[in-house]
Amino acid sequence: MLFKLSVSLLFFLLLLPSISFADDAPQKTLFATRITAPPKIDGILDEEIWLKTRCSAMNFVQRAPNPGGQPSVPTEVKVLYDDHSIYIGAYLYDVSPDSIMREFTKRDDFGFSDVFGVYFDTYDDDINAFEFSVSAAGVQIDRRWTAMGRDESWNAAWLSKVTIDGSNWYVEMEIPFSALRFPKTAIQEWGVNFRRSVQRNNERNYWSEIDPQTNGFVNQFGRMAGVINVKSPVRLSISPYISTYYDTYSGDLNNPASATTQINGGMDLRYGINDAFTLDMILVPDFGQVVSDNQVLNLTPFEVEFDENRQFFKEGTDLFNKGDFFYSRRVGGRPLLYGSVDDQLSDTEEIISNPQESSLINATKLSGRTAKGFGMGVFNAMTGSSFARVRDTETNEVREVLTDPFTNYNVLAFDQSLPNNSYVSLVNTNVLRQGHHYDANLTGTTFRLANRGNQYAVFGRGAVSQKYGLADGNEFGFMSSATIAKVGGNFRTSITSYIESDTYDPNDLGFLRANNEVRTSANIGYNIYKPFWNLLSLYTDVDFRYQRLYAPSVFTRFNVSASASGTFRNFLSMSLRYESAPVQRYDYFEPRVEGRYVVEPAYHNFGVSMRSDSRNQLSLGGYVGYTDFDFDGQEGVYLSFSPRFRVNNKLSFSSSLVYQSRINDVGFAEKEEIDAAHLITFGRRDINTVSNIFRTKYTFNNRMDLSLRMRHYWSEADYQEFYTLGDEGELLDSDYDGNENRNYNTFNIDMVYTYAFAPASEISVVWKNNIVRDEDTLQHDYMTNLENTFTSPQSNSVSIRLLYFIDYSMMMKRIGRNKM
Repeated sequence: MLFKLSVSLLFFLLLLPSISFADDAPQKTLFATRITAPPKIDGILDEEIWLKTRCSAMNFVQRAPNPGGQPSVPTEVKVLYDDHSIYIGAYLYDVSPDSIMREFTKRDDFGFSDVFGVYFDTYDDDINAFEFSVSAAGVQIDRRWTAMGRDESWNAAWLSKVTIDGSNWYVEMEIPFSALRFPKTAIQEWGVNFRRSVQRNNERNYWSEIDPQTNGFVNQFGRMAGVINVKSPVRLSISPYISTYYDTYSGDLNNPASATTQINGGMDLRYGINDAFTLDMILVPDFGQVVSDNQVLNLTPFEVEFDENRQFFKEGTDLFNKGDFFYSRRVGGRPLLYGSVDDQLSDTEEIISNPQESSLINATKLSGRTAKGFGMGVFNAMTGSSFARVRDTETNEVREVLTDPFTNYNVLAFDQSLPNNSYVSLVNTNVLRQGHHYDANLTGTTFRLANRGNQYAVFGRGAVSQKYGLADGNEFGFMSSATIAKVGGNFRTSITSYIESDTYDPNDLGFLRANNEVRTSANIGYNIYKPFWNLLSLYTDVDFRYQRLYAPSVFTRFNVSASASGTFRNFLSMSLRYESAPVQRYDYFEPRVEGRYVVEPAYHNFGVSMRSDSRNQLSLGGYVGYTDFDFDGQEGVYLSFSPRFRVNNKLSFSSSLVYQSRINDVGFAEKEEIDAAHLITFGRRDINTVSNIFRTKYTFNNRMDLSLRMRHYWSEADYQEFYTLGDEGELLDSDYDGNENRNYNTFNIDMVYTYAFAPASEISVVWKNNIVRDEDTLQHDYMTNLENTFTSPQSNSVSIRLLYFIDYSMMMKRIGRNKM
């Protein structure tokens, strides 16, 4: 099978240059006008420079709900520039003031609002772009578009103002050149596009048509001409901060109550080395105000992957994330030897403290892209040594146990943009630890090659992982994947081959749940993008997946799934999904012992989801799923309900309630080593999980907001019967009488007040509450679990943080204006 796929891939690569689906439609072009005196950014486009500028972007085209259709209302956009900034003036014509939707939200949140935005592809590579958008309520949204998708964490300092006059609204923007990166050439050749969202119609319009049948977004932009003799300014900015924390712990019998205070200070620095490359540094970082992780009861043999919530590690990391080899949560994450402290205790010692996160000293990013599309990035971070504190209960002597040595993390990335929305990248990750602890290295590559019309493409990834200094020698592993796909048009299909060796391990600076896998998959889909019958659009998909182990080469599972999702003319969205494993599966991971496996039954899963029209004051979403296993009495139910109520343009509530039940689920319980063999015990259990998240926000204006997020998670595992795992993966009778029941509760509150008193500058006040209750005594009633959770020991943190953004270029421009 792999040989046949390799031959097909080689044939496709040879054929690719000859396949052409060029768009014959001429590319739209807009001319920018150079000015000598800048306009006042007040949202009132009455200055002479706006009135005399005749070159406008008009004749927008619908993207949704009717691709290619005419917008319901007209739009006109003008572009000016001087030596310091580019200026956007947008005339957004409408029918009446009450037709203009304008919900106040926090920054980077569209909310239920009409939106205007501009996109700049400054390197004209059809892949990377800067977005600057503003809602009718005046809320700024800025993002970066890359081959990895949208980077919503990216923030820049720019000015905007919105006014409403009669039935129309107007937007005026000043985007400093210091907020952009562009090549050092006399004549700038940029891709450009403009967007307007008319929320009452769920309508999205673009100046240069975005055709859903064409794969990609930035590659469908128009062009902007007339920008000449501009220079990238000195791109130097600093963001000093000061923060203070008051933390309390209510205490229990084993850990007394405590209260601590601390004051932190540090700085973020950003410096444009030249027109292409930028240095970002964070000195003495402080991430105490990031949103709490969604902790869960994990009964699987795999690690839980958490989202990255730290702004520095989210923003501008597209180059480092190419190929998905970099998982930034490793930096400052759980110490290497966190779980081995118990093994180093004497009979009379106990653990006083064992930090769950290593201490981050600093982090640096250097990244950029040249005029010829060559991108380079260097990431480096250092964490200090971490120690657990243990106490001798007889002598009260306290000592420290090393859990994480001083560690240096480094990522080096190269990326070359190619024609036809294609690219090739090389990434290296490296982890060096002080002392005798092992080091790790990974080198990987990823590429995308598409034909001229971006209808057909080949994707690929490959990597080699290396560990040096292990007790039993060095370890090497590899992975590779290749995909041939039709990515454009109504009919889309792909075939993928994926291989991971049993020694491939990227997890020192990456994330992989399990290695040792060989997978072949195929996908077939047919999409309808234009309205028909009672539907606005329809997407269908069928997937096949066949899996084996790499070593030994044995079959593990075969899956087939099919889905269909569509949006009706009343904007009710609905999806149907079916998934099946029609034959027995062989799980080599659940037993937790190399070479052992458990036979799992075939199953059939059915699911349906719905979401009502988001324009309504009350919108509802939900999902119902049912899984039937070919095992006596084993079944699964998944239910979710997510209402959202918008009281007015400032206040809204939302909730997400999930219930999941697995009846007669069979999973690992215990293992014991006897005479160099393992006695593995499995258990039949009922697992019930309830997750409830409640959110509310009140936005005072486009610069000040208050938000509250509460999450209660409860999961119980009730073991009914135990089995001994046989050598052929079968379950045999067992006399095991241990208590493996789990009753896990966690409760979090994140309450955040933010006031953006200046561009990219803010004051934030945060209250965080955290409660964890993990026990083996079951409480089957939800309200009893909630009540017991509230009476458990809890941690509270109240913090205040002041961040002030200072931009050299804007400061010098302001000084120059004051002298005139």
